[in-house]
Amino acid sequence: MPKKVKEFVEPVEPAANPPQRSYKYIATIFILAAIVLLIGVAYLVLAQATIVLTAADEPLQESFELTITENAATSTSTNPVVAGKIFSERISATEEYQVTHGGKKIEAVATGKVIIYNKRNQAQTLVATTRLLSEDGVLFRLKDKVIVPANGDVEASVYADKAGKSGEVMATTFTIPGLSAEVQKLIYAESREPMRGGEREIGVLTEADVEKAMSEFKKTQLEKVVTKLLAQMENTDWVLVGGGIEPNDQKLSYDKKLGEEVSAFNLQGEMTVGAVFAEKQKMLDKATEELQKTRGNNGGEVNVDPESFQYELEGMNLEGKEATAKVSLSGMVNFDPTKNIFDKNILVGFTESDLKLYFSQFNAINDVRVEFSPFWVKKVPILKDHITIKIQGNDND
Repeated sequence: MPKKVKEFVEPVEPAANPPQRSYKYIATIFILAAIVLLIGVAYLVLAQATIVLTAADEPLQESFELTITENAATSTSTNPVVAGKIFSERISATEEYQVTHGGKKIEAVATGKVIIYNKRNQAQTLVATTRLLSEDGVLFRLKDKVIVPANGDVEASVYADKAGKSGEVMATTFTIPGLSAEVQKLIYAESREPMRGGEREIGVLTEADVEKAMSEFKKTQLEKVVTKLLAQMENTDWVLVGGGIEPNDQKLSYDKKLGEEVSAFNLQGEMTVGAVFAEKQKMLDKATEELQKTRGNNGGEVNVDPESFQYELEGMNLEGKEATAKVSLSGMVNFDPTKNIFDKNILVGFTESDLKLYFSQFNAINDVRVEFSPFWVKKVPILKDHITIKIQGNDND
């Protein structure tokens, strides 16, 4: 029988007890995390930001350029464009101008107007140079032939028979010596204003006289053309924006020499005159639209004073049928609460200084006041429903 061998079993150490310190460490971390979480939740729940905005009614005064053209659909102008009418006309005229420098006086022939009456039942013809004698015995003559109707009257131009101040008679009555004494009682004349021009001043023609005359000449010709064009306008809504003389298409000359002693000189000119017309309401509408783009896009609504609207011609391209006008108008920029300028997502995390800087870009906002709560909150919270924006009127209104 085999011999039994005893098996050796190595003794096992008993399990050690778990350290108490590990449990305490885990518990501490858990508690701290819970506290942080509670603080975070409390912050989210309690944090509030109230932003108080004071609306501003901002006065505005703006000027900019409009392009007026007959081809609005094809215009390449970068300015706002309004349809209009561009006229041009080539004119030639002669005007007389007085010399203002010198001071030497000489005798001249006085002239004036009379009304000739005919109390007879038949017309009376009076030829040129017919004599008229004033109550003081100063003799005048008819400038042109006239026919005075039966039982009627006619106006006629007369001139003094002799040069000098003696011809400057006051308003008076005249007899016609060439008629019989009886007829003189029925056909006679009277003046209603004094005769003038018995003395004139001789001056020395200077460059200043010529320059002044040229300026007046251009103004006169422009006014004549504009007046004629206005009379032809069928639409009364059209207004004159302005007119001018084509600078490179004018010829001016005068019939006397500089330094010559004269009392007057003739200025002859040829030039192209241009005039620009547009509808005032359409110009105002376009100007208002432009203002709304430039001044109303920052939370404001532009309210324009139509009475303040002004326009002035700055330049013309007569060949291209286009002109540039400077327009100006004034009004107010009022706060428009319908404008979406308050995106709360943008405001999250902003400090008070950040908020004031952000809202300073809006013309419609005059002032910003910020209230955080509780006391430890210094930035706009993340929850949009914890952000309150209040808008109030300007206290100065």
